[in-house]
Amino acid sequence: MRKVALAQGNQAMNWLIWGGSLVTVFFWTPLNDPFNAPKSWILSIVGFWLLGWVLFQIKTEIKSQPLKWATMSAGFYLLALTASFIATDNKYIGMFGDYQRRTGYLSYFCLLVFFLSSSYLFRIKNVEILQKTLVLLGFITGIYGFLQHFKHDFVHWNNPYNSVLSTLGNPDFAAAVMGIFLIASFGAALQSKQEIWFRICAGLNVILLFVVILFSQVRQGLFTAILGICIICIIWVFQRKKYMAYALAGISGLTGVLAVAGMLNMGPLIKYFYKSSVTYRGDYWRAGSRMFEHHPLFGVGLDRYGAYFRQYRDATQSLRRGPDLAANAAHDIPIQLAATGGIFVLLAFVIFTTFVLWRGIFTIKRTQGAQQLLAATIFATWVAYEAQSLISIDNLGIAIWGYVLGGAVVGISVLPQDSQSVAKKSSILQPVVSIFAALLMLIVSLQFFGAETAMRNLNQTAPPQNQSNLAGFKQVVDKPISYIFKEPTMINIAAGRLAQVGDIQGALVKAKQMVKNDPRFYEAQELLARIFEFEKDWNSAIPTRINITKIDPYNQINLLHLGEDYKSAGNLELAHSVLTKINAFAPNTIEAKQALKDFGN
Repeated sequence: MRKVALAQGNQAMNWLIWGGSLVTVFFWTPLNDPFNAPKSWILSIVGFWLLGWVLFQIKTEIKSQPLKWATMSAGFYLLALTASFIATDNKYIGMFGDYQRRTGYLSYFCLLVFFLSSSYLFRIKNVEILQKTLVLLGFITGIYGFLQHFKHDFVHWNNPYNSVLSTLGNPDFAAAVMGIFLIASFGAALQSKQEIWFRICAGLNVILLFVVILFSQVRQGLFTAILGICIICIIWVFQRKKYMAYALAGISGLTGVLAVAGMLNMGPLIKYFYKSSVTYRGDYWRAGSRMFEHHPLFGVGLDRYGAYFRQYRDATQSLRRGPDLAANAAHDIPIQLAATGGIFVLLAFVIFTTFVLWRGIFTIKRTQGAQQLLAATIFATWVAYEAQSLISIDNLGIAIWGYVLGGAVVGISVLPQDSQSVAKKSSILQPVVSIFAALLMLIVSLQFFGAETAMRNLNQTAPPQNQSNLAGFKQVVDKPISYIFKEPTMINIAAGRLAQVGDIQGALVKAKQMVKNDPRFYEAQELLARIFEFEKDWNSAIPTRINITKIDPYNQINLLHLGEDYKSAGNLELAHSVLTKINAFAPNTIEAKQALKDFGN
């Protein structure tokens, strides 16, 4: 039985390591969403396989006090997320997440399974495999980013950002995850008990990742890398001269405070750390805080930040970047969780994170020598993830390591005597349950795969030039939404393509259904208003524009259209009243001038 248990543990370790790695590095260009969609499928398939393993391990593992508390904190977190999911108005978004984000209930459920699996599997004697995995992933993401910078990417991306996307699809995410991998490589290079060839490779990896992060021009990646390196250096120096370690910690802390102040456009380091994007993040944070203020118990709904952003943003954000530039994430994980999940999710997250932090400090204090440096490296990479999460989102390619590393921090804190006293049990049912659960998620993922592929095909299909090809085009339009799970964004795009080829009735049916299912679906409301205006149906266009003002009050473009609709309907008095509304927050805009010209008198 012990051999069987060991084999099952090795299997779980392989699923954890390989699954986590694929979540970061895998993408598939034939999909409409080549990055987030396949990462979410891998996360769910592997997460459900690991769920089968975890369910058979909980009873044994919780005999260890740290793992008992790990399981309880993860359970409380999941319970809070479940309550918020039940309260979420749009269950599809709540479960699967907003399109091209995919951070709904299912993703967090699987991330917590990865956390528990990691805490059950890793101990100080075997955690080197995790460190080596991070070093290897650092090389893969780093070399790909290096090639992208020098225009040698094997994929021709339609990329509005910096060329360094790596395998994450965005320079910010790429730099953040490379910063985490850089810390793991730096720690490996310092560990004297590692093979010399591996230490040299890790050292070269540090240089590669540092250069590519500079190429990305993303300061958060550099900041998180320096933070993690400082933690490792403090421990390394502490092992030699304690007073120098205290001095280094003080200098690092002061520099860190000044760096954060610089990022917030304050202090002497502004020119090194400040970017205009931080100002934009402030806009997102304020909107998220207002959501939490108005929906304190369960938030606005899991991953529903984008649906409520336009209502809770202020005029400053709308005028700064234009009303059409909205956001579907708060770019700060605690604010995002508070806004979309409410007080219980936020409290659970704080308890969960504080517990991992405590176990990390406990491990560093109780270990010595090479083990202490290894523990400090794992802890530092997790701290770096948490630090970057304060100005970023839970992109799955990064988030996976926040939860795996958090679990590893807990796992290596288990004392050897506690670990030995817990006899590992095995069950012949575990592989059956794991495979069944993974196959279930594979079937679900294949539904999404079909829709994503069909959506990509639709986007690459030009509208027909004559009516004889219209039937075939409509089949292409309907294909992405013919699957069991119907993505709202895809339905809206399909409605827009039908309107484009003159099938107004078909477009109206789809757009009206979207608005009925989700009155906060701004894009569907906007499409519906434009169709009514094209048809000169002012009696339908005006109520639709009024509905848009309720979910997007600081949108002067929509108000201008509303005024034009009033004028076209012959109601000049109401048209003139719209000018007053525009001038109340956007008096110096092009829309205000146009409104004054068209119906100001």
